[in-house]
Amino acid sequence: MIENLKEKIGRIRHYYRENKVMPTYDEICMLFGFKSKNAAFKLVNKLVDEGFVEKMDKGRLKPGTNFLGLPLFSSVSAGPATAEEEILLDHVDLNDYLIQKPESTVLINVRGDSMIDAGIHEGDKVIVDRKAVPQLGSIVVAVVDGEYTVKYLDKTKDGKILLQPGNPKYEPILPQNEMAVFGKVVGVIRKM
Repeated sequence: MIENLKEKIGRIRHYYRENKVMPTYDEICMLFGFKSKNAAFKLVNKLVDEGFVEKMDKGRLKPGTNFLGLPLFSSVSAGPATAEEEILLDHVDLNDYLIQKPESTVLINVRGDSMIDAGIHEGDKVIVDRKAVPQLGSIVVAVVDGEYTVKYLDKTKDGKILLQPGNPKYEPILPQNEMAVFGKVVGVIRKM
């Protein structure tokens, strides 16, 4: 029965990702081959009880706290293997986990290897908070003489702003005309 519910949740998640909206009761009937709306109502009530779906006015549904979140289990050893029991702690929505200020946060694709020693690789996506105030040593996305780059924010001995790469193959950047900080890098996303 639980496996059956997981399968149904998976199909509703797939529908949501494809359509960017939760299915209606009629669409749930079509999705699962239910003959009556009563079966859809029973499924939705079970999903509400489990925190996967919330009911809104006029019969619409919205994702619940557990719907978009991934299951978070206790831990896994990165050292010697342990006989730790798998314990479900919570469901975590990656948006909530990675992004503190969605109204000022953007994702930017990374090209090149100038920040590889900082753990930022070609093809990664950096999470950039445009309103965060960077300090010296922060990793920032900066606009230097009209071009964007990701580097450490630093200063020269005489107090001029300098952008330091995270790879010794590259030279620091001293802006010739103008430089503006686009935003502070607050996270990195990488597919394995």
